Amino acid sequence: MFTNTKKSFVQSSWHLQIILLLILLTACENPITGLGPRPSYIDKHKHKPMLNVFGVLRPDVRNGMPMSYVHLEQAWAYSYFPDTTRVTDASVKLFEYEGSTIVNTIALSYTNFDSAFPTSEYRHPDFYPIAGHTYGISCFKQGYPELTSRTTVPSVPKIVDDAIQVNPNNISFSIMRDSLAALYDVYLIIGQQAYADRIQQPEAGDIAVKLAIEAASESAGLLIIYAYDLQLSEYITYNVIIKTNSYRSDYSTVDNGFGCFGSLNIFSKMITL
Repeated sequence: MFTNTKKSFVQSSWHLQIILLLILLTACENPITGLGPRPSYIDKHKHKPMLNVFGVLRPDVRNGMPMSYVHLEQAWAYSYFPDTTRVTDASVKLFEYEGSTIVNTIALSYTNFDSAFPTSEYRHPDFYPIAGHTYGISCFKQGYPELTSRTTVPSVPKIVDDAIQVNPNNISFSIMRDSLAALYDVYLIIGQQAYADRIQQPEAGDIAVKLAIEAASESAGLLIIYAYDLQLSEYITYNVIIKTNSYRSDYSTVDNGFGCFGSLNIFSKMITL
């Protein structure tokens, strides 16, 4: 009788441990391998053919030609694997706005400007975006909805009081706040050495920069600052971590499509070290 009671107690204890383990597994979520968020509805819609864009308006040039470009692809269902997704025969146009009025239309062509660039993209030989101006885009291909978006070009980054503090192990300065930008890439090129930092604009105030450097024999370096508009800033910093068996809603900064259409501006200056 005693033996049977002991055996029953051991079995009950083992069952209790299993139940507790199941509760822990279902109540707690491993941040790496656990299930991610689930939708609150059943999504039954089928895949819709749409365009996928990555377009950047920028003021600089390469081999004498404007660097602004639009890269366009087709978005496919997950179960289909095409040979290529690149779209080369779409109608791609830019629109310049004054307020809500379109004052200029620029048609882009698919080109590499006679090998000025290693690959062909949608470009225009005479288009240079202007800081503070708003530009829209239209990408249309038969059988796909018209993809549209807008961007307002940020200002050229400006260093507060033109003051750059150079120390043996770092340089520091502040970038004047610009409501049209939210993310900055800072580069300092000294000889063959390059230093870089990415800084998000704080909620208030100017953008403080402190770039660690090593002692160099050169007496000067090239400082380059890229300011990204609000859409590029969001797109670059968006969380792309994918968790198994988790739901993730579509993400895009454009209308009737996927991808991003944004702009940037650039500051560059030789500084004495």
